[in-house]
Amino acid sequence: MDSSDSGIQELVKDLSHKNEDVRWGAAFTLERIGLPAVDYLVPAREDKDSVAWLRSAWALGRIGDLHATDSLITALRDGDWAVRMRAGKALDASLISLRDEKPKVRRHSIGALTRIEDPSSADRLNAALRNPDWRVRMGAALALTAIGEQKSFRYFEAATSDKN
Repeated sequence: MDSSDSGIQELVKDLSHKNEDVRWGAAFTLERIGLPAVDYLVPAREDKDSVAWLRSAWALGRIGDLHATDSLITALRDGDWAVRMRAGKALDASLISLRDEKPKVRRHSIGALTRIEDPSSADRLNAALRNPDWRVRMGAALALTAIGEQKSFRYFEAATSDKN
């Protein structure tokens, strides 16, 4: 472990500090650190202190790393409404990344939406059915069927007439 690792660990500990300014300062700093902080932020999900997880979810969402998606999806089922709210906001990064210029980012976003099974994402998934990358279209179709709502089935049915 080098000094940057221990610094990140200290910042993660500060996510549950009694002073709110310290908690938010740590979250903002972890966000600025970016990808190197992700491996330390994801385990905060197991912290019994929901405040630490709230700040962790916020930072993960701002970093936008798709590897943290599973942890955030799990948090959508948390007993604490504030944790669910922060996880939902953090997962907005996945919805935004459906428009990313890199097909790989779009495909990972579709994968996350498939696991979430959120009916409110159907409209965005419908747009992904017209994506030039066949893997993105296939992922969108799978996500729409996982949602299982009438609206998503209509989108899926309309896409079957597409030549691609």
